[in-house]
Amino acid sequence: MPTNLNRQEIRMESFCVDQEIETSRFWHDLQQGLSFCNLPETEDRTQNPRPNPTVEEITMVVLGEPLTCLNLCLEGGKQCPGGMLLVPSLTWLQKEPTNERDLQTLRVRKAVTFDSCGRTFLDIFTPPRRVNYFMNLVTGNEKADARSPSNNFLNFERDLECPVGVTEEMVKRLDDRILTRILVADAGVAYPDTLAFPFRPKISYNLGDHDISVVPVRNKEDGKENIRSQLGVFLKRLLKKGIEKVVVKVPGSASPGVSYHSAHDQAGVYSAMCQGLDVLEEGESIIVEAFCETLKLLPVPHLDYEEQAVGMKTQALSCTIRAVVCCTPNGNQLVSDIVCGVGHADKPLDGGNTLPLSLEGFLSQWGFQERSEIEKIRSMIKAKAEVILENWMRYESKLKKEEIGGSLMRTNVLGVNFVLTHQEDGSYDAVAVSISNSRKTIANSQIHEFQNLSKLGSSVRPLVATMVNCSQRFLLQGKHILLIGAGEEFVWEAVREYNVKITLVDGDPNNKADKCVHKFIQCVIGDRNNEDINAEKIVQLVRTHDLAIDGCMTVVDDYVPLTSLVCKALRMIGSTPEAARKSKKKSLSQKSLEQSRVNVPFLPNPSLFAVKTHGISQPEDVTGSSNHIQYPALLKPEFGACSYGVNLVKDEAECMKYLVNTKNSEKMTNDPPFGKNHGSAMHLTEYAQGTKHGVEIVVYRGKLLAAFVSDCGPTRIPQFFETSTCMPSCLNPERQRHLITAALQCISGVGHTDGVFNVEFKMTPTGPKLIEINGRMCAWFYRNWVRTVYETDILFLNFLIVCGIQPNIQPFEPTCQFMAILCSPAAHSKALSRPGIATPEILAEAHERGEIIYYEMEPLKEENTDNECGFCAISVKEKSVSEAKKQLLAVCRKYGVDTQEHPAEYVLSTFVQSPSY
Repeated sequence: MPTNLNRQEIRMESFCVDQEIETSRFWHDLQQGLSFCNLPETEDRTQNPRPNPTVEEITMVVLGEPLTCLNLCLEGGKQCPGGMLLVPSLTWLQKEPTNERDLQTLRVRKAVTFDSCGRTFLDIFTPPRRVNYFMNLVTGNEKADARSPSNNFLNFERDLECPVGVTEEMVKRLDDRILTRILVADAGVAYPDTLAFPFRPKISYNLGDHDISVVPVRNKEDGKENIRSQLGVFLKRLLKKGIEKVVVKVPGSASPGVSYHSAHDQAGVYSAMCQGLDVLEEGESIIVEAFCETLKLLPVPHLDYEEQAVGMKTQALSCTIRAVVCCTPNGNQLVSDIVCGVGHADKPLDGGNTLPLSLEGFLSQWGFQERSEIEKIRSMIKAKAEVILENWMRYESKLKKEEIGGSLMRTNVLGVNFVLTHQEDGSYDAVAVSISNSRKTIANSQIHEFQNLSKLGSSVRPLVATMVNCSQRFLLQGKHILLIGAGEEFVWEAVREYNVKITLVDGDPNNKADKCVHKFIQCVIGDRNNEDINAEKIVQLVRTHDLAIDGCMTVVDDYVPLTSLVCKALRMIGSTPEAARKSKKKSLSQKSLEQSRVNVPFLPNPSLFAVKTHGISQPEDVTGSSNHIQYPALLKPEFGACSYGVNLVKDEAECMKYLVNTKNSEKMTNDPPFGKNHGSAMHLTEYAQGTKHGVEIVVYRGKLLAAFVSDCGPTRIPQFFETSTCMPSCLNPERQRHLITAALQCISGVGHTDGVFNVEFKMTPTGPKLIEINGRMCAWFYRNWVRTVYETDILFLNFLIVCGIQPNIQPFEPTCQFMAILCSPAAHSKALSRPGIATPEILAEAHERGEIIYYEMEPLKEENTDNECGFCAISVKEKSVSEAKKQLLAVCRKYGVDTQEHPAEYVLSTFVQSPSY
């Protein structure tokens, strides 16, 4: 592969442009943008081509001119260094046929890459790098000559196999004022009364019950007559509503564009519309709509004084508000920026004739002083813009592949233009007057940011996160993962969502999961005394079935040691058997930390987080334990989860009594009460006083990628069953950082380097103290909580890691607050069995109504106070800690789960928002 493209090669491309002119202008624009940001010039690395890595990297290609998308590329470099590639010409790309239908693989030969510090590099890739996300930001001109080179950019993305962010078909639909006006109305957002005349429309419009009239025009002479007959009726209707002004909108640069008219001047409106009709092309439309007047300025003393002193009346002003709304990685909608433009009321306003201004700046200029009122207006605009994108996504999902321009196309960003109006009742409303397509939105978002460099990239931050997520999904799709142990239902939902193949190995021949996976292999693997034999059986089954496995994992705690042995035998990424053994046995975890040789000068030693333990293999070991362990202490199983078998013992006598009772119970039932087949060995550990917390931590090659902290309410002593939990944590940021550091040091101390792990701590007055390390990701509802609060799916990250793909994670700021009450048979069996009040069926119905989030852990059993176990979680989602607590208390009282044994006020008492320091 040559390191430089030559002129002959370029001429051979059927879609070529003049390379010298194109590249020259490209470099000029790029250097101009970089110098404005005070960033270094582009470094040419084409003489040393970059080899492709053994594992595919994120490769997001933006086709466009740098000055129209520089903020997008710089933000891409921050979030994914080296993964955002800018190309100015199709000659830097190449297509290859795939084995899948008529799709083609896109590869990049040459590009400008961006790093996390804003530095840029001109790279050549040998061999060409496979593209896993493509965004064509070159604006095509449909009216240009078909032979024009610019037209070669159009529909280039139509047959690509990778996800695509913009297609020409969807740009046309977003530019269709009638279609977007109808979708705005369908979303329940205010819009101007509209009369539209499309010329030979290419799509049909479902008008519904809206104040939108559409009169198709087949030929222009008849169209003028249609305008004459319909216009009078429309204007009379507006006048009856008290609307005195109208707006005529015509597309295309060769037309009058936008003009304002009096609703009484029917002749003037008719003339403007006929002039517009003359230049319409097929599929375009001319629109007349009600004028939306910007709310009047509130009294501003210094302006009033100036008017009187100078003797000049301030000219009427208007304002347009543009909300940039992005699709998030989870498919939600998020407004990332709101920018305003102020101008004279008698002229159309746009980004070209107004200075960008923040919403707060505009409202302050208009006389608003109350912060709460400004925030209320922001929230209202934000909600309207997000519901518009949500409705657009819903519409887009119903279109055929040919209609959207690709099999994996999704509109991930658009702009919504509003006018803020004053209502008769004194309230304010935002009226959506137009939609900007993705290309225009990205280009326009830069104008405000380049004047406020601290905000550079903020408007496209969610968009880049979504591009990265789509890229990683593309890299993951089709990967074959060996899953040991069935786990929970959410795993099977994720299999379908992420399009991965799962071969499940489980001992239950009637497992329901066998219908959800690519392949189910029934194999008895429950005997924990023969893990080596079980691992050998699984490896042999993989080879017998000739399975090409990309990764191996488990979500079941009991199968962590077995999975580590299989990973080692198959040479897969995962925990080593030694690390799995250390984290599985609780006393061994603590001793490993005490003896850890992990010594990073800028991090605390892992031994700082350990607590003293004392092993008990027989009752005689209890005698003299007070010489090693300070009482009161905890008598805990070496294996197991969810605090099963944990008990507070005040002295050696009480410890002996509890231990003997446990051993006797085990002999009588022939069934271990906890630990399952790992055994019911016990140990003593010193009691750490403080609040309990959980950390979900993601590491790859020993590097911390992300961590998420949750809080637990006061546990039920003496067995320490969890009573409540919340996320995000109520701890101040400094304390949360302590927990995250402790989690990283603890998993490093036992030897874990790759995966998603759950680590539990007590936050004592002197810092975090380890409770236990779970060598797999959390189960229950925590995965869904992390996904909702931070827009990050830890199961998806686990899939990536075991397949050798380094996750790129940029967790969002918390978007909401979850809080839950955890119910147990011991405390709630009576409350949850009262007909008509709080049966599991009633709680499930409340979940369906959206009143609560109900999660059933296991069927409700008879009251059992010997070893508590969880039955269900009743959760709420609100905007803040105080709102969540208030709502959850109300739910507990309504359904009778606020019991004497489990008082809701008490179990939620530790959830108080701490100051941010």
